[in-house]
Amino acid sequence: MHKTTHNLFLLASTLTLAVGCDAPLADDFAVGSEFRCVGSDCTPPPVGNTSMVGDHMLSNIKEIINGDAANFTADIRVTGGFGLHDEIPRAFTDFLVKEDGQLQLDLGYFGMLTGEAVEGAVFDLLVTPYDPLEAPFTGQLRIEDVECEPGLYISSVSICRYVFVTDVEPKDDELYPETSKGSGWYHVCPDDDDGGLLAANYRFSSVLSPEVTLGYSPAAGPTIDLDSGYFINGCLNGAVSKGQYRLNAFYDASTYRGLKASQRTAMLRMWMAWHDDAPRTEPGNLISPHDPLGGLFTWTSASGWNIEGGYDEDGASCRGGSTTHGKHREVVNPVLNLTGWSSLPHCNTATTLAAKAVLGVKVNN
Repeated sequence: MHKTTHNLFLLASTLTLAVGCDAPLADDFAVGSEFRCVGSDCTPPPVGNTSMVGDHMLSNIKEIINGDAANFTADIRVTGGFGLHDEIPRAFTDFLVKEDGQLQLDLGYFGMLTGEAVEGAVFDLLVTPYDPLEAPFTGQLRIEDVECEPGLYISSVSICRYVFVTDVEPKDDELYPETSKGSGWYHVCPDDDDGGLLAANYRFSSVLSPEVTLGYSPAAGPTIDLDSGYFINGCLNGAVSKGQYRLNAFYDASTYRGLKASQRTAMLRMWMAWHDDAPRTEPGNLISPHDPLGGLFTWTSASGWNIEGGYDEDGASCRGGSTTHGKHREVVNPVLNLTGWSSLPHCNTATTLAAKAVLGVKVNN
């Protein structure tokens, strides 16, 4: 196993905004939760906000064995692996991520593993750094834990969260610490509790978003791109997978509760309060989202919550609040203090928001 430190940068985020992840309130998955509801009038609870986005080097793993997945600094190739059948390791012949984000392993003669049965599975990896001075090396990715629980909107759709660990030592073993369940294995999600909203058993978990990849450039910022055969491994303390985990809103428009194509990046930037080419969010600050385009979810009707703004693929597209003051996370007086905020069109009702934006957000006064 190649574990020398000159390769360890591969496991750190290449973005200053951190890792491609997202954060729920810790108790929202409890069976029988008062927050669960079904139907078009379902009103979700407020959700914990975060500015985190990025791409861990083991995030966009291709779903076909022996196919490269391009990441920011390296190609990651799954060369094989095994799942546990009757506690015996059995090689998988293929694997995929289903529409609801569940990992599925094909063990050939021994059948399919999915749901919580994939716990203990191991992926053999070949990492090819883009730096010509770095030689390709091998490693492993292990599923340390899996929890599959009813989705927020309909209990028949299960959402699984996974804890992935790797035997490739990270550059920063405080941000990506060694797991307590085995020496020499390190978490691939950062040690961050999202402003106190993540309980200890959720802190290193992630969800899988199928048929998409995460893009980023200094000019365009973060994007969610449809990409057949790939998936995003999004941690629970960032923005990328929050929609799937909290709202069961999937990036593929053809799936159950799927977002329209124009909503993919808009949702990411809505979580981040993206404006003027930067996130303006405050991790842990509660928000309430609204989908005027697809009608998949709507914001809280509780008093004291005001429209902050509407979002599209470029970030904030209109602003709520008064025409003289507005309202924006992390900025006390955005009209006066945030570049370009005062020039945004005004959207202070659900009707005006629907005419000007793809997604909207309320914030609590």
